[in-house]
Amino acid sequence: MDQLVDLFTQYGLFFGLPLLFLLVVAWIYRPSAKKRYQADGNLPFLGDKKANKGRPGTH
Repeated sequence: MDQLVDLFTQYGLFFGLPLLFLLVVAWIYRPSAKKRYQADGNLPFLGDKKANKGRPGTH
C-alpha cells in the first residue's frame, strides 16, 4: 500500500492532468449535451433573424 501512495505522490500530476483532460472531453461530448451546444452555437445568429424581419425582399 505504501508503494501505491508513493507512486501517486511522485507522479500524481503525470497521471492526474491527462485524466482530468479526458474527463472534461467526456463531459463535453456526452450525448445529452448535444442539444444545448447546438442552441449555444446559434446564439450569434439570433440577431440576424430579428434584423431581417422588417426588410423588404427578405424571406
